[in-house]
Amino acid sequence: MTKSTQLLELYLRFLNGEHLSKAAISQYFDNKSSRTIQRYISGLNAFISSYEATEHLSIEYDRQINAFKMMNIGNQNIDQKQVLAIIKMLMATRGLTKEEIDNTVAHLTERLKPEDRKVIEQAILSEMTHYHPMIHEAPLLDKIWDINLMIQNGKSLSFDYSNAMNKVRHHVIKPMYVTFSELYFYVVGVNEEEKVIIYRLDRILEYESTKSQIAKPVSPYFKEGELKQRIYFMYGGEWQRVRFEFNNGIIESVMDRFPTAKLLKKDYENNRFEVEIEVIGNGIVMWLLSQGSKVKVLSPQSVKELYLDELKKMIDQY
Repeated sequence: MTKSTQLLELYLRFLNGEHLSKAAISQYFDNKSSRTIQRYISGLNAFISSYEATEHLSIEYDRQINAFKMMNIGNQNIDQKQVLAIIKMLMATRGLTKEEIDNTVAHLTERLKPEDRKVIEQAILSEMTHYHPMIHEAPLLDKIWDINLMIQNGKSLSFDYSNAMNKVRHHVIKPMYVTFSELYFYVVGVNEEEKVIIYRLDRILEYESTKSQIAKPVSPYFKEGELKQRIYFMYGGEWQRVRFEFNNGIIESVMDRFPTAKLLKKDYENNRFEVEIEVIGNGIVMWLLSQGSKVKVLSPQSVKELYLDELKKMIDQY
């Protein structure tokens, strides 16, 4: 077999999706040196890039699998800066398993130029090494995709659910959307009693789509964007306005935390403010408690009583 025929066959193997180690390529070319193998790869890349039909392809060395493979480096929809920002945010959520985050990072970076990919690898090296997923360690990407397909196709979701006490129950809901909040992925849906319920995705065990007819309710939960602005710690409940004083803190952090926030009174000189926010449910009480003496709850009375009751329980422990 001539050298040109060998190169053509090697090109076709890469084009077919094969991953070839340096040792495998060396053996294929009668134990040629690493330098010679690299020269052959460079020659193939020069050939590939010279034709418009294949200029988006490149044979690159993947250190994760210690092998060369054909990569699509063209038609980039996002640049290296966007990729770095997305990866940083993904890792900060800790919402994916280690394997899922590794694969996601690999796919996000595979179309970048080698020099840009190297910069990103260095930028995330420490975080990737010390990445700690949630304790449940449940793979979620397939589940997120499957449930989104059910939503778009108008299907209902039948599933077994393990609650916080590890008790498993069966549910059927009409899923409305999948969302991420406070460390976890959730599916928001309506059950056969027309009640809107929120389930943690990692606690969903066996699941399948079903044709069960469940109508979507007229609800503040219906639009994900509206929900995200008003729900905290994924607590369900009624839509309500909460007013509180916020003193001697960073008011900017409050305005950023609550997109619906309005400043009813503002005294920047003395750092004293009265804030009103729109919320769904009573999850807001957890945030109010976390602010310590900077917060004084004003209304509604139901939230104020919950807040004071929790304070009393905390004090009674000492």
